[in-house]
Amino acid sequence: MGNLLEQIVYNSKAMQQVRTEVGPYIESATPILFWGETGSGMGFYAKAIHDASERAGKFIQIPGFSLDKDTVKQQFLGLEEKSGWLEEADGGTIFLKRISETPLAVQQTLLHLIGSQSVDGRLQFSHKGATETLEVNVRFIYSMAHNFNIALQDDLLRRDLVDELKKRGRIIHLPPLRERKEDILTLAENFLLNFNAKYQQQISAIDESAAEILQNYVWPGNMNELKQVIEQVFSQYPGLTTISAEHLPERITRPEIRGDQYSFKLKGDVKFMGRIISPLLKIESENQKLTLNTGDLTEVVRVEDPKFTPPKFKHYIFRLKDGGQITGKILDKKLRVETSFEPNYQVVAQDIYSIYLA
Repeated sequence: MGNLLEQIVYNSKAMQQVRTEVGPYIESATPILFWGETGSGMGFYAKAIHDASERAGKFIQIPGFSLDKDTVKQQFLGLEEKSGWLEEADGGTIFLKRISETPLAVQQTLLHLIGSQSVDGRLQFSHKGATETLEVNVRFIYSMAHNFNIALQDDLLRRDLVDELKKRGRIIHLPPLRERKEDILTLAENFLLNFNAKYQQQISAIDESAAEILQNYVWPGNMNELKQVIEQVFSQYPGLTTISAEHLPERITRPEIRGDQYSFKLKGDVKFMGRIISPLLKIESENQKLTLNTGDLTEVVRVEDPKFTPPKFKHYIFRLKDGGQITGKILDKKLRVETSFEPNYQVVAQDIYSIYLA
């Protein structure tokens, strides 16, 4: 196995089960769909599988929400004399992130690609607009930040694509960090090793006070958030050798004070701080209905068309914790928010001007 998979040491039964499920498929061309919360390690696991498989080709990451039904075929297949992603990833892996945020027409193209593959990953195709037949060997790994059952129920995933993935490959759930607390300190210690090398420091221990806080925090951002917290300590405390409770950020040590706090600005210049308690946000993007996990949001920004007087509403920009961005309209009428003045405040969605993660 490759180095990344060897670095993953898990104490929880849940992640030991994931490792058991993945094991038989590491060296094959079997497609895999990971689903779980943002930050739960889907991208890390995809790269680890690619490295462990010893596939000589590239590991290419593609954000699913960026794919457009009118251009997706030429992006994968290439156009006349121009190569596409299939040729670029020949002998390697294509990791398509957030597949449930791609249009269903794009998913039809993905279905055709994996349905046309041989068991060992070979795929024959032609450039769009050309007749010459080309052959590559590519593995597909997908991730999804939606709950699998909700994605099917809300038609965010094509059922025939799911059926094909079940027939040819494996669908694997990565549990959130709060459900596998036995892994938190092991992961934190791995991050120490990585950041010691990066920052040329010598933090060798996490004391009991810090360990207790790390294990009791709920980690809404999962592994990514834990990694950010550890790196924040490195950047703020040069020369430190042991992490104590005093070195951890207040949002971790006193989650009852902060939690995931957002700054809201509404019509009429209404401003306040609050925590979003609606778990999901339904939006429409390019005539496709999507369901976002509110915990994935870092910003929601209203965009207006200045050609009109007064300016006319155009759309919202939704920015996500993994760096993704989606443009669309909010379909929900209300968003529930916990504030200092009301534990279940109902925000009228169309009154939102901006929401920023504090």
